[in-house]
Amino acid sequence: MADYTETISLDDHKLGDRWVGATIGPVTINGETPSETLTRIRMQFRKGAASYTLDSDETEEPDAPITIDDGDTWEGSIDEVDDFLPTAGRWSWDMEFYVEEYDSPLTCYKGHLTVHPQVTE
Repeated sequence: MADYTETISLDDHKLGDRWVGATIGPVTINGETPSETLTRIRMQFRKGAASYTLDSDETEEPDAPITIDDGDTWEGSIDEVDDFLPTAGRWSWDMEFYVEEYDSPLTCYKGHLTVHPQVTE
């Protein structure tokens, strides 16, 4: 089976700077918004053993929050983040979407983000 996850390019980031955030959705699968109501969005960045998690479920104690703006159209947002990724380098990420009917997510988006080192510290 082919990888159905859509690859999205995020703009490069400078270590120590505030990340501008993102708008999510509306998500479509095979050209249509899923019929189930979206209950959770989780985005995780990884570089080696390091990870950074954004999540709409506050009980998971994410590094930064995601807001579900409309569960029916699968839309969300990530506000600006002050304390973003902790090291420079190439970070891989994916974004998972959860609905109440299932325990497993749908991973709809993935990509890489390059974090450039600071010139001054």
